[in-house]
Amino acid sequence: MIEVGNYARYVNTGTVGKVMEISEFDGRKFALLDGTDLYYDIDYLEKAERPAERKDIKMDLETQRRIQDQMVDALQGGEMSENTGGG
Repeated sequence: MIEVGNYARYVNTGTVGKVMEISEFDGRKFALLDGTDLYYDIDYLEKAERPAERKDIKMDLETQRRIQDQMVDALQGGEMSENTGGG
């Protein structure tokens, strides 16, 4: 059973959030998930683990330049295509 404070996953999209409140509309229960601030039908939620904290990757300027140089070399050497196909 999904309760306030649980983490839940919306099965249709995989969205995970903490249940902030549970409300009833037209005889159906909905849970408000943090992060999206949207209500999700409880019938389509499953309990989930707390998502791992996202760590921002910071690179120093030297590392960024090295990666950029490698990409330029790959483009010039024909290892990568400059074309990005549209779909």
